[in-house]
Formats: sequence, structure tokens, C-alpha cells
Amino acid sequence: MEQEHPKRSHITPLKTAEASVCDVAASPTSTIPSSPASSDGDRRFSLYSIKDKARRSLSNRGPETTKSKSQSSHVRKLSKSRPASVAAFGGVASRASDLSDSHGRTTSVTDVASLGGLSTSTDWLSQKVEAVAALESDVQFMRTRTPYLVVTADYLIKLKSRSDVMALFPCLSEAAALEAVTSSPEPLLMIPLSAIVSAIVAESTRPSFGIEVWWKDSSGLTFHQATFYFNLPTERDKQMRNIVRAMRHTQHDEYDAATPSLEVLKLLDTIHEAEEPGFKHRKLEVFPVVPRASMRKEYFKKPEDISKKAYEAPAFYLVVGTYLCHLVMIQKGKSSEPTCQHKTFGLVTLESFRGDWAIHEERFNISFRYPFEPRVTLELASRDYRQIIRVFGMADCFLKPVWPQMWQMAEIFHVKGLKEPHYLVPREDFGSVRRTLDAYVAAYRCDPVVWEINWKTKFPPEFRVLPAKDGSRYSPLQLLAVMRALRYNDYFNSLSFRDVDLGVLRGVYDAHSATGGNVAYPSRTGVNLDVDEVQLLKQSAVLHQELHALAFCSETIQQIDFSNSSASLTLRRNDNKEPALSLEFLTPILNLLKPDITKCSHLVLAGNTLLQHDLEDIVEALDMAKIHALDVSSCGLGEKSLRTLIAPLLGRPQPLQSLNLSENPGRLPAGLLLDIIPHLANLRYLNLRGSLQGERDIVGTLFPYDVLSHLENLEELDLSGFKINSATLRDLGQFFHQTSQEIRGTKPSGFRKLVLNHCGITGDAASRLCRAIGEDSKMHLSISGNPLEDGVEDLADVIRENKVPAGLSMELVEFRDESNFLLLIRALACTRSVSFLNLAGTAPTPSLHAINEPCSNEMVKELHDLFAYNQSIRYMDLSGFSGKLEDGQLAKGFARSLAGLCHNKTMTHLKLRNQNLHDDAGTLGRVLSENRSLRVVDCQDNQLNLTSLKFLVSSLKDNYKIIDFPFSPADRETIWKNILRGLRKSTDGTTTASGSGGTVGRLKHKEGILLHGIFDRQFEELDGYLLRNRTALEQASGQSLDFDLSADSLEDMEETWLALEPDEYDSRNASPAVQEAAHTAVARAAPRPRRATVRSSCVFANTAIPISYYTRQADEGMESPTETLDPVSEISTPQEAGIPIVIPIAPGGEGDFKQMIHEFTESGFESS
Repeated sequence: MEQEHPKRSHITPLKTAEASVCDVAASPTSTIPSSPASSDGDRRFSLYSIKDKARRSLSNRGPETTKSKSQSSHVRKLSKSRPASVAAFGGVASRASDLSDSHGRTTSVTDVASLGGLSTSTDWLSQKVEAVAALESDVQFMRTRTPYLVVTADYLIKLKSRSDVMALFPCLSEAAALEAVTSSPEPLLMIPLSAIVSAIVAESTRPSFGIEVWWKDSSGLTFHQATFYFNLPTERDKQMRNIVRAMRHTQHDEYDAATPSLEVLKLLDTIHEAEEPGFKHRKLEVFPVVPRASMRKEYFKKPEDISKKAYEAPAFYLVVGTYLCHLVMIQKGKSSEPTCQHKTFGLVTLESFRGDWAIHEERFNISFRYPFEPRVTLELASRDYRQIIRVFGMADCFLKPVWPQMWQMAEIFHVKGLKEPHYLVPREDFGSVRRTLDAYVAAYRCDPVVWEINWKTKFPPEFRVLPAKDGSRYSPLQLLAVMRALRYNDYFNSLSFRDVDLGVLRGVYDAHSATGGNVAYPSRTGVNLDVDEVQLLKQSAVLHQELHALAFCSETIQQIDFSNSSASLTLRRNDNKEPALSLEFLTPILNLLKPDITKCSHLVLAGNTLLQHDLEDIVEALDMAKIHALDVSSCGLGEKSLRTLIAPLLGRPQPLQSLNLSENPGRLPAGLLLDIIPHLANLRYLNLRGSLQGERDIVGTLFPYDVLSHLENLEELDLSGFKINSATLRDLGQFFHQTSQEIRGTKPSGFRKLVLNHCGITGDAASRLCRAIGEDSKMHLSISGNPLEDGVEDLADVIRENKVPAGLSMELVEFRDESNFLLLIRALACTRSVSFLNLAGTAPTPSLHAINEPCSNEMVKELHDLFAYNQSIRYMDLSGFSGKLEDGQLAKGFARSLAGLCHNKTMTHLKLRNQNLHDDAGTLGRVLSENRSLRVVDCQDNQLNLTSLKFLVSSLKDNYKIIDFPFSPADRETIWKNILRGLRKSTDGTTTASGSGGTVGRLKHKEGILLHGIFDRQFEELDGYLLRNRTALEQASGQSLDFDLSADSLEDMEETWLALEPDEYDSRNASPAVQEAAHTAVARAAPRPRRATVRSSCVFANTAIPISYYTRQADEGMESPTETLDPVSEISTPQEAGIPIVIPIAPGGEGDFKQMIHEFTESGFESS
């Protein structure tokens, strides 16, 4: 008796191989693709190759009449109560009809348990049947029988025949359900759905239609495989959907058998700890996967045997760490112990991810490519393919957070049907450069690069690559890691490769980069290069490509410093192996400047030899582009090359703001400046040191005032090495007099520095220039190496009258008469306008008969008065020169004059290098104990020994003001050699007295060990005092200070921590309220110093967060809105765009949003 069913059943009716054709034809199907990805050259690809019309043509065939009437009637009866077709691909309704409980059937699976690692007894009446389908008859086994595949809620079962299906599942036939069955048939194969790793279309050369199923045993150490062949592709596709639907429902269970076992996780953790020891605490993303296609030739001895029968294989896992991922193969060894083999790939080397978001397509291809090596493609399949796509997408965004996500979708992730995801990842300071750089270093398996973030530059902040600590050259991979980590980083305004050899990348091509995956064609603002430009980049050298990317992708980089960046290139030229090598890092920037699609308009090329090709490129760019700065100092340019270079400057107004032609072998006629300067109205910095030559036919001034007046924006001028006549000096004086008047007037002037070293300027000429400039608190005048003794009386007068700039450098000035030198010292003791004084190497020249004479008492007195009574000088360099062509040292004993510093309350920086202070260390120690204004004392190269060093260090114990007392590694080594020399002399005396050489040798060794320990403790004690004082200064100023900054000019003095006014008393003895008030006053009065230089050793990636690239969710959360199981799916499909993927951030972590806003605001204030 037939009954009406309230629900539609989705159980596929039993069909024989002969009768299955007509039953299947009416059901709508979708074809399962035969390949997960097309060729790599296609941006998008289609996986569907069989048309519906071709499949519907099968419906014209009639069923063959080979079955008995009872069977035909039975089939028709089942079809009447249970529809023949399954709902269209996309959704799941009721899974099965009500089951009869009148007969209990339990089967013990023995053979299958041994194959799959299972041992179980199953009550089949409790299993809901999802689908039943006839398989293709095995030509080698059971020729007369048709095996069947049954999909239940928990298992995938293969049975010998239709009768076994009916016997095991009597609910499929009412007649069978009423029959008494004494025993249950034994399945040929039983696969737990939760243990399935992947179910894919069989990849076989056979002209058959199969489904390949891989599953793992309970330990996870072994995989198993079986292939089920069907007679028709439509039947194969239908059963694939049924299997996938059943597998997806098993993912909602609390326990998923596909989760790696503890034994597997232990093996994978061992690999992870060895590959990424710094992140061993972080959670791994582990996915069981199946090798496909060409990969099987590598991992299976006879891959053609896989499709013939159930097959036991090694286990494969795709493991994703922080910077690396691994494909791990686990198999049992000879002693049944598991062994592991793995391949490691850097996540940032991901070049392509191809797949399909459709729920029935579990195959995908992941391609990695290291620089200069072929692409490595992993052809894999996994039921977790959607999670894998998400994990790799999140990892790519996390490791390259500043790269645009459109680049991901366009160049890396080619996943059909996947909407553009929204990944929200935490960022770190400095544009997350540390995180990205570490990822590239880990991926390329190279040593870290030394770098710093410098704020003492024209365009701060600047990312500067520093030379290697051991003096070696960086490898090509190290340089590539840095350049690619900086791509798209908009935190920095300038980059520097100063003294870093880029020549190792010159002429290096990546022959395996056929697709041009690393060619940067989109900028951050969406500007794209055209096809021809992209093709040209693909054919260029690697260095060309990377410098193009740095200049094109960033919207903030204004300057790249290439000073001395071609050392190896110069060596190759000198060896005559490659005589015509040009600078490859210059051409890509000039190419971008011409169409004005980069902001990198400041070119610093100092120290790189420019060939004719480079020179022509620069000239063309000067004629076409907006270049704001050009530094070609020490570039080996002759007179002809210099003339060629300045030719574009003669024709039209130029936007140049900085021009440096110094230290080249060629010389330009000084008269050419008359033609150049009118076109350089925007010029701020002009350095012509050693680049000008006089002309005999020119009479009068070489720089007329009306010509110089065009340089109203000039800030710094260097004419060193050119002998300036009186007329020229007069016009220069008039120009700077007008400049100084503008300073005192309503129109401010930015002129900061005038350098006239070795220009033949006498004392009286310098006095006239100083009077023209007047008292200027911002200007620095350098007149080193000039014969200032001639007319020193006039110079002393203007200094005494305070008619000199605030910064005054007079290095290496020779005084034949000591009285003239003392005249200058007396004037400096009285001045109130000079705050920066450099007298390094300036001293009276001793007579031949008085070379070793001690310093005169008069000299000591005048220097003492300078130290004691001057109230304006804050920086003084009184170092000496020796061992050079130009020697300049004060006589021995002059250090007695340092006692005047005990009364000085103004000076903050004292430099006394190479002045033989060893014998007068007592006086200097007294100064250190009593002076409370000095912040820095530099007394290196003074032949100190252990006694003098120990005394100086102990003198700092009660000094809470000095924050820098430098000793370079070389100077420390010199002091240690002095100690050993003294030890050797004492042991030589012991040997003479005792005559026991062996005893003396042992004594010498023991004393050496003891003294070295004392020697090291002196520097440890010194560092402790300095750290104490630095901390106190930062607390008093309320700012983080950069104590690595030097003060070699007036500008440095004004813009660093040296601008902090010294306290006039020792606040340690004051009350807490007075101390707080004093500290507040200092903090308010002090100018805002530049931010501290950040060393790479002080920047760390945040490893405290147990980061996970993917938080495992229910699979329906991964649904695409265009992909469902059935037209009326019971599974919700929320919009992906509404659920951004977020990596959790620990409270107070570096990625905190408020901290990011604070850093951004602070950075903007500093750079404005």
C-alpha cells in the first residue's frame, strides 16, 4: 500500500547500470571541471567544458529490457514514492525518508577497518541514506555484477551489488523491509565522511568518469585513496554533489575527525620550532591536503596504480606559520616510526593562487617563486580549500599590510567566484616595515640587514640601510628583501643607501620571471603604466625594476640617497672587464620624472662615477623633468662633462633647489655662474667646492651683487677652494649685509651657512665680511684654512665688538707668532655673539728649537680666561691634528687652563681630541667633578692609560649632567695597548732583577687577565653613569631624546638635545618642589628636539600576540552569495563583504588604533 510522504526525499533511487540512463537524464546537473586552473598566463579561467545540451541528448535513449518484470516493477514502485531526480546543485532539503525500525541490522567491517585504521560496528538502520548510485562494472572483478556506492549521513560505502544495498538498507524498498533477513552483507569499502581529506574528479588517463576520494586513518599518519567510476558524467557529477553535501554537514560536529591528531601536531610543531624558532608559541594553521597531477610522480612510485584499487599512501599536510609555510609528508618508516619530509616556502614568495570558490571544486594550485629561481607549483586538493584561500589571503595582507589589496586580486589570487575580500590586519610602527622586512629575510633565507630610521635629514623620517657591521657587502637577496619590504610604504619621506654597494645587483636579470609578477605597474593612487611600459620593465634588470617600484609605488618618497653605492661597479671598471657599465639605479627614476609620475625629485649621486650614458640621461631629465636637487659631487666629472651637465641650466628657469658639483676633477670657469644663477631663483643650496677656476681676462667681481640678488631663497653656499678677490668679497659682503638686514626686518631670511675654506681670505678681509654680516644668531661662517694671521687685529676687533655670526669655524689656521694667536683668544673670551666655535688644528707653530717646549704661562692664562669668563660659547672644538701634512696641536701642559671650566656655566659641548691630555688627566677630572653645565666631553686619542682612565671615570660619579663621554672601539683598543705596553715595561724590569723568565711570563699572563677585567669594568661603570644621567635629562625635558646625534655645526646645536639650557645649580640638593619647578622650566624653555634615530636592533616585531591567520568558523560563513547547494538551500549565505576578516589585537599592542593615530599626528607635526 502506497503512502504519501509529507517531505520530498532526496534519496537517489536504485538503478542498474542499464536502467540508470533514463532516470538521470531529467535531473539538472552541473559538470565537474576536469582541472582546477588554466594556464598561468590567463587572468581568469573556466572549469566547465561539458555543455548541458550534450548531456540532455542522453535522455533520448530508452532503457534496455534485460531485467525481470519484478525488478522493473520494483524500480517503478520506488520511483513513485521517491522522486527519481535530486534537487539542483546548491542546497539541501530533507536528507532521507523515515526509516523502519522493525529490523535491526548491524555489520562488522573487518577488511575495511584494517585499511582505514577503523574498527567499528555500525547500526545501519540509524544511518540516513543520502544517495545511492550504480558504479561502473569492474572489468577485472565481478564482471556480471554492478557495484553500488551509498552515501549516508556518516559514511561513504561501496557494496558488491544491488541486492547487498537492499539487504543493508531495507528502508530503500518496502518489499525488502518486510522480508526477514538473517545476516547483513559486508561492504567492500566504508569511509567515514569526517575522515575524508578530499573528494575530487579522478585525474586519470582512462576514458571514464570517476570520483577520487582520499581519507585518513585515526592517527593521521596514513592516507588512503579509492576511486569510484560511473557510467556517465552526469551521474558522476550528481554523486559528487551528494558527497560534498554530506561532507559539509559533518563539519558542524563538535569533533571533526579531519582535525590533525596530537601525534601529527607534535611532528609538525617540531618542524615549526626548527624553521621559525622565534614564533614557536604561535598557533599553526594545519590542513590535510592531497597531492595532484604532476606532484604524484614525485611522491608515489607508481602513480598509475592509484586509480585501480584502494591505496594506502603517506599523509600530507599544508602547514602555515608566521613567515613560512610547509608541505609536510608523513609516512611510516621501517621500524613503524613516523618520519617526516617537508618543503618550506616563504609566504611573501607567493606568486599565484589559482582555484575555484565553487563548493564542489576542492582543487587548487599554489605557486611560489624565489628570486632567480623557477616557479614551484603545488597542485593540491583539500576539503578545507576555502579556509586555505582565506588563510593565504590573510597572511599576504598581514605580512604586506601597506600593499594595495587590488594587487592581491589582480596578480596573486585568481579564484573564480570569490568576491573581493576585506582583510583588516593590525599594523605596527613605521608602516610595519619591520614585519615585512623580517618576512622577506625569512623567505629568502638570508642574514638580516642593518638599518635605522633617521630624523636628522632634510626629509624626515628617512629609512637608511647601513653598511654591514663586518664590512662585507650585502648579497643580492638581502638588498631585494629591503627594497621589496619598502615598496608601497608611505611612512618614510626619504630613503638612503649611502655607502651600501648596489653594484652587486648591476646587470642581474631574473630569467625565470616570465610573468613579471614583481613588476610594479599600479601606484597607490591607482596610476597604471601602459602595456608597452610594463613590457619594457619585464625585460629590464632586477635593480632597474626594484628602484622603479620604490619611486613609483610610494606617494611620499622625495629623495633617495645613492652616495657611494657603486663600489663593486667601480672595481669591475678598473679591472677592464666591463668598461662601460652605467648606473642602473638612476635610469628608472629619471624615466618616472619625465612624465611627472613620481615625487622622488631629489637625486643624491655623490661618489658614483658617471659615464657618458648616465650623464646624457641626467641632461635629458634636466631639460624635461622637474628635478629639485642634484648632487654629483665626487662623480669623476671632467671639465667637458661639467659643461655638458650645466648646459640645460642656461636655457630656461629651473626648479632646482639644491646643486652640488664639488670635488670633481674638472673645473668650470667662474664666469659661467653669471649665466647660470639668474635661472636658479629657487636655489637654496649651492656647493661649488673645488669646482671653479679663475679667468685671467676677468677684472673685478666674479659674483656681482645684482646676480647674487636673484638667490633670495639661498640657505647655504660653499665656494671653498676658489681664491676670492677683494671685489668679489665686497659684493658677497653686500649680499649678506642685505640678508642680515632682512633677518632684523619684517622679511625673514633662511640663509644659514657660508663656507669659504681655503679661499685666500686674510684677517682684515674676514673682518670686513663679518661686519657686513653682523651679529647673526642663525648663521654659520666657516673660514678654515685661510691666512687669518694677516690682519688678525681687525678680526679680533670685530669679534670683540660682537659683529660676527653665531657659528664660527676657523680650523687649521696657522699662526707663526704666538702673540697673534693670543690676540684672537682674548677677543673670543670677550665675545657675546659666538655660540659655536671650532678651532680644531688651530695653534701657534712651534719653532724648531722649541718643539718639545711646554705651553707658556701666558698661553695657559689666556685659555683659562676663555674657559672661565666667556658666557656665550656652548660648543667648542679645540682638538689637535698630528701626523698629517698640516699639523696643529697646542703645546704640552695647556690642559692646566681647563681649570677655568670649573667656573663656566654656559658651555655644554667640549671636544679635546688628540691634545696629549694623559699627563693632565687630574685637571680634567677636577673639571668633571665640579662643572655642572657640560653635557658632552670628547677626549679621545689622548693616549690614556688605565690610571688616567680610572681617574676620569671616577670623577663622573658625582656628575649628574654629562650624558656623553665617548670612546670608540678603536680608541678603547689603543688604551688597552697602552696598558699592555706599560705592563711589558714593568715585567722587563722584573726579569732583569730576578732572572727568572718563566716566573715573569706567568706573572705577565695573570696580570693581563686581571687588568683586562679592571679595564672592562671601567667602561661598564662609565656606561652606568651615562645611562643614569640620560634618564634624568629625559625626565627633566619631558621628551625622548636622540643621544646618538652629533653637533658638528650651529644647525645641529639648535635642533638637537644640545639646545637644552644647562641648569645654573645642582638641583640634587634642592627640595622636591624646587626640583620639579626647575625641570618644568627647562622643559618649557627648551626647543623641541628632533625625534631619536631608531636603530634596527631597537625595533621588534610584536611576537607576544598568538596570531592566527584564520579563526576557524562554520563553513556556511565561507559561502559565496552566488554559490549554494540547491536553489532552496537551508544554509544561510551572508554577504562576504559584510564580514571583514580580522586578526585579533591584544589590548595595548603595537597595532592599537589610538597609538597609530598618535604616531601619525606626531609624525605630521615633525615633518611640517
